[in-house]
Amino acid sequence: MPDATLRDWLRRATQVLSDAGVGSPRPDAERLAAHGLGIAWSELWLRLDDPVQVAPLDALIERRASHEPLAYITGSVVFWGLEMACGPGALVPRPETETLVDVALELTSGSQRAVDVGTGTGAVAVAFARERPGAEVWATDISPDALRWADRNVARHAPGVRLVPGDLLGPVPRRLRGSIDLVMSNPPYVPEGRSDLLGPDVLREPAQALFAGPDGDEVLVRLVGEAGEALASDGVLALEVGTPEQAERVRTLVAGWKASGVRDDHTGRPRVVWARGPR
Repeated sequence: MPDATLRDWLRRATQVLSDAGVGSPRPDAERLAAHGLGIAWSELWLRLDDPVQVAPLDALIERRASHEPLAYITGSVVFWGLEMACGPGALVPRPETETLVDVALELTSGSQRAVDVGTGTGAVAVAFARERPGAEVWATDISPDALRWADRNVARHAPGVRLVPGDLLGPVPRRLRGSIDLVMSNPPYVPEGRSDLLGPDVLREPAQALFAGPDGDEVLVRLVGEAGEALASDGVLALEVGTPEQAERVRTLVAGWKASGVRDDHTGRPRVVWARGPR
């Protein structure tokens, strides 16, 4: 196809994405145009009448129309105001997970020893460490692919975060058990076999980071148990959950703790269950 103006290409690309069932066709077309042209999104408006080579841009649109996550195509996503490297093998950080960071910061203060379990891209650990430069922050994940993305984000934004491979709190040194001030996690919490609950974009992300047993709470249950042994006597546990029912199940698990609560995300859905003082 011959060259077109950027304005015309954006109009056509938006229609292609809309026809493919992409949820935000115009914003995605704009982001892909900026990425393909190597310019900032804000510069698009100055170049709408410029001719563009459409073939490279069309290739990006084809990937997005197949429901490849936008962050995988562009190689990054903004979380907590920071550009996080992201790609295949890692869960894409989402705005609602910023609620987890909010809760972690509100319930702790000063120099803390914190662990982000199942860190993925490292977004939560990095965001917390940026806000608490005096904290000792550890981050674990069982996925080597995810840890490679986390390593890039830690190196760029929060070099003090310590990444350790392994399952849940298992890789945290035993000498730290009983002295951790904060355990936070966005664990897998979707019931196995319930891919119908997820959009086609999300299903392109790693299943290991999404699904957790027949009820979706397999990892949550294990993590509550491990956190109870690892946290200091007044330590805080903060866990992202997927549904109101799941939030209540987790609160039942921490019924013997000193205090607990549920925090809604920006959409008004119960998103984070927190508990203080396992003993």
